[in-house]
Amino acid sequence: MAELGLTGFAAEVFDGPRVELPQMLDAREHRASEQARLIAEVPGASSLLCVTMAIPGPVKTSRVLKRVFDHLMALAVSAFGAEQIVAQSTLGGPTGTEALLLTTLDARKLKRLMVKLEESDPCGRLVDLDVFDCKANGLRPLTRTELGFAPRTCLICGGEAKACARSRTHSVKEMQEKIAIIIQEGGFEDCGKQSDVH
Repeated sequence: MAELGLTGFAAEVFDGPRVELPQMLDAREHRASEQARLIAEVPGASSLLCVTMAIPGPVKTSRVLKRVFDHLMALAVSAFGAEQIVAQSTLGGPTGTEALLLTTLDARKLKRLMVKLEESDPCGRLVDLDVFDCKANGLRPLTRTELGFAPRTCLICGGEAKACARSRTHSVKEMQEKIAIIIQEGGFEDCGKQSDVH
């Protein structure tokens, strides 16, 4: 079901199931347990890459968003090479498609490659490519700033994304319309109409 108030391509992008906060919290908990499971099963791995879409609002997945995820996922793997992957897991459902990739790559090197992807692909701003150092104490993602990169910017105003999110500077509809424009400019305008997208 498309989000109310959206028209044209934006309505296609957000034509998916609505989720509530409890579902998002359950998905986050399931992701964390799956991360711990993978790391425990392959103790020699160096880093864990967690790939999720950064989509505000109650609709987290659709035919269009799934196609964009698949595109970004393929780019991420090609950036460091599939031969570096020692284990992987794909999660999904109404809260959005997610992928966990356990790799032999140094975590800081992997994070640099993922930041480059986020900044170079037109749709890179719509994905979270979180990198965890499996050899560090405590499972927390490396931040852009600790590697010398600037924080991610807001899709709407160019300010710091986290600050805008905390203060809810922009409406969900405004952000959804901007996301649709980014996806359209990335060349995905027709993918919502294709019957082979699952």
